[in-house]
Amino acid sequence: MTEAAFPRVLEFVRKVVPFDTLPAEELEAAVEQMEIAYFPRGQVVIEAGGEPAQFLYVIQTGSAKISLPQKDGEDILVDQRGEGEYFGAVSLLQGSRALFRVTAREDLICYLLSGDAFRDLVARHPSLERHFGFGLARNLQAMRTAGQDPAGGLLDGAGLDASLVQGRVAEVMTKDVLTCLPATPVKAAAHLMMVRRVGSVVVVEESGHPLGILTDSDLRSRVLAQGRSAGRPVLEFMSQPVHALGPESHIFEALLAMSTHGVNHLVVTEQDRVVGLISDHDLRGLTGSSPVTVVRDIEKVANLDDLVLVHKKVDRVLEMLLRQGGNAPTMLALVTEFNDRLTIKLLELVEGQMEHSGLGRPPVPYVWMALGSEGRREQTLRTDQDNALIFANLPPERLEAVQRWFLGFAGRVVAGLEACGFPRCLGEVMANNPRWCQPERQWQETFLRWIQDPEPLSLRLATIFFDFRAIYAEADFIENLQQKLKEGLEGNRLFLRYMAKNALYNRPPLGFLRQFVVEKSGEHKNKLNLKLSGLTPMVDAVRVMALDLGLVITNTLERLEAVAQAGLIKPSLAADLKEAFSFMTILRIGRHLEARARGEVPDNFVDPAALSGLQRKMLKESFGVISQLQDLMEYRYQARMVQG
Repeated sequence: MTEAAFPRVLEFVRKVVPFDTLPAEELEAAVEQMEIAYFPRGQVVIEAGGEPAQFLYVIQTGSAKISLPQKDGEDILVDQRGEGEYFGAVSLLQGSRALFRVTAREDLICYLLSGDAFRDLVARHPSLERHFGFGLARNLQAMRTAGQDPAGGLLDGAGLDASLVQGRVAEVMTKDVLTCLPATPVKAAAHLMMVRRVGSVVVVEESGHPLGILTDSDLRSRVLAQGRSAGRPVLEFMSQPVHALGPESHIFEALLAMSTHGVNHLVVTEQDRVVGLISDHDLRGLTGSSPVTVVRDIEKVANLDDLVLVHKKVDRVLEMLLRQGGNAPTMLALVTEFNDRLTIKLLELVEGQMEHSGLGRPPVPYVWMALGSEGRREQTLRTDQDNALIFANLPPERLEAVQRWFLGFAGRVVAGLEACGFPRCLGEVMANNPRWCQPERQWQETFLRWIQDPEPLSLRLATIFFDFRAIYAEADFIENLQQKLKEGLEGNRLFLRYMAKNALYNRPPLGFLRQFVVEKSGEHKNKLNLKLSGLTPMVDAVRVMALDLGLVITNTLERLEAVAQAGLIKPSLAADLKEAFSFMTILRIGRHLEARARGEVPDNFVDPAALSGLQRKMLKESFGVISQLQDLMEYRYQARMVQG
């Protein structure tokens, strides 16, 4: 870098994301090492399948075309990069063959940072590591969008991300599975395990259908520790039911299944016969961490302080998995699994605290209810608490004392969730609020009152409370409440119209000629709100249709599928909406992780100018299909005719 060019290049790179997060001295040192290169229009700068890139290319002038070469000689356009964008990062970080062909779309001037200098910066700055890590996930998604098999030849050696995102169970399972019949003596089964040097044996019927699994742990805890006879059949000691999945399942699905069921082994079956076995150890080799281990750690926690510490492990595992770029439904399901288990453990700990402090156990059965995004199983890393408590109906003379106990209980739980990183709801929609800690009868009356006499406040509350589900339940209060809600909505088109009008309040931020409409001033100037302007309109619209059909499911994608099956929307629109939801969710998670890496409080705002060309295109398409959904809503419910 010449002395004369240095100030100009420094001023330019200072505005390039994510280099804008570097300390001044680090940025200056990096710019000093940069070179300036010119590529005429049409020149191939990086060839797909060629040697790893030697530089990070930051575009100063012109544009570059990112494409996938095809056997017929035609390229599939994946993205276009322009001023202030870059290419070459994936190949540099992975040390792998280039994934894409990069061609100068017009005369191109780039600032080049050597691979060694770039990797050193990324290693020392988490914000860069996370940003360029998400770049790989975006490229993998781009390949899928372009119809290229991400597990094919171009990704050989691409590493961990591709394995987790697109890898199949068949690729990592043990195929030569040790099996035995249910009548096999434990001693014989243990001998077979020793000879084969394995830690488990799958118990099967003669047809090959799996019945259970016997592990080293089972032998220690159920046979040796209890002094049972080793001559007894394995049927008496095996773990059951067996948890199985197919060989074509994604590895992410295996991670989720192990976490959900709290098991270390999954049997792989095809046509109801055992064809393989996958273990926690197999997955830990891929991920470098184990969600199953974290689940076990949560189960072992004995006090709130330890629970807070364990939840830091949860954060690390979630961040690792979310960075892999897997599909949104699987990632959200895993987040939900961790958060539900943590909440249940916290409820257990607080019950113990109440008893030890002389306040006693819960006086009557109760249900801890999740609401909002938690109720829909759509929490990302950290969203505000939205919870409530239902307890059994009581005679009037007992109500005050019992409610006082549950309010004290809920106050401790809410404080515990806050200590674990879940902020309190600013609107006080939490179980420590007397309004939301009520007997079953009161909850049913509240829901029916909202439906029969809708007002602006009750409509807003309905968008939160009608996405309810039980995290912990000692009675069937939730099922009864679902039935009352369904009965109250039957034939009530007026309420649905009001809800539809509410769902049309937030419009996707697309203006004339499909340009983004961003904030004009204030803290978030030139940004748009992914949640409020993108996800919320879809969630609200799909909720109205689900309520119209009397559905009790709360998850948006599950509602969307059911609504499409019922014929309220076309399957093609449902498929587009699913992709839009997944894309915006992944983008939102990315913003959250980047903010946390910078030590900032995550929000839902994104600057379209900071996105790649492909991301901007996908975001516009996502907003477009949400607008279609809202047009359909307006027509179906004639929401524009309702006077507020």
